[in-house]
Amino acid sequence: MTEIKLRIDFDNERYIGHGRIQLLELIGEHGSIAQAAKAMDMSYKRAWYLMDEFNSMFADPLIERQHGGRGGGAAKLTPFGAELVRQYREMEAKALSVFAKPLASMEKHLARQQKTVRKAG
Repeated sequence: MTEIKLRIDFDNERYIGHGRIQLLELIGEHGSIAQAAKAMDMSYKRAWYLMDEFNSMFADPLIERQHGGRGGGAAKLTPFGAELVRQYREMEAKALSVFAKPLASMEKHLARQQKTVRKAG
């Protein structure tokens, strides 16, 4: 199935992409950075780093963290974080809708998938 994966570059260093939004969504679903990372087959350290970087990108926080203790830590989306996810998914859906016909045309012309890798020659 053809997808459009939106990436918004604010400048050379700050961007919103599909993976970061997915990680935010999973934090919202699981209430935990560790569980969200596991669901994405990502290390906890990497997920923590990405969320720390993403969280500091905006004036308002995207997630609220409760540091671990006996029962472990927790994380939840802030209202701004939830709104950012909603806006991103809305833009993604609109882009898919706007480009549905050209995408369908491109799909018609796709070569059948090859089981072997072609060697450059």
